[in-house]
Amino acid sequence: MFLSLLLIALGLLLVSAGIEDARTRNIANWKNAVIALLAPAWWWANGLGLWPDVALQLGVAMFVLVVFVGAYAIGQMGGGDVKLVAALALWLPVQPLVGMLVWMSLLGGALTLVMVAERWTQLRGGIAALPWRTIAPIALGLIALLALGWAGWPHFLTLVAGRPVIAALGVMTLLMAIGGLLIFAMRAARRGGVIPETPYGVAIAIATLLVLREPIFNQFT
Repeated sequence: MFLSLLLIALGLLLVSAGIEDARTRNIANWKNAVIALLAPAWWWANGLGLWPDVALQLGVAMFVLVVFVGAYAIGQMGGGDVKLVAALALWLPVQPLVGMLVWMSLLGGALTLVMVAERWTQLRGGIAALPWRTIAPIALGLIALLALGWAGWPHFLTLVAGRPVIAALGVMTLLMAIGGLLIFAMRAARRGGVIPETPYGVAIAIATLLVLREPIFNQFT
């Protein structure tokens, strides 16, 4: 029951953060702080030991924070989004965390394209004016990555269990490819006078709920 309550609390905080980011492009610091402060209770409820379990969790979260601070520094993510990802890294073991980051990248890319298209039509007057030479290749690339990820997910989990280093390199390559596509889209949008503010909090919330959907529901079965 305690595990269920923690997961419900996390789910409600994620939904609230996603809605807030969609409406205001901001995530309240207290929401990220509560998610981070609830992590020790989650560790205790799951029987994690201080060494090496909690130490590993903290190390992974610190690594994630450093990486996404870099994304913030080049203007690809907001500060609230970075804090939310780092707080969630305290909850998720490596395998679910990798899955969440992949889903987040795909959903963030899709949201970016939607925002670019919406803003462009507002400024240029109509869907016919959309820069399809920029949008279409990126959209097709994201769809292809999503399809490959969905079809290959069971094989990827097997690879994580057997060869974690190779799996980690593969994920890093995938994320770099998606990140490159997003940077290309953002630069093309800026050249066209369109600077979208992507609500990455929505992508982070949905991605985490997708990863946690089985534990959340299985607690009640």
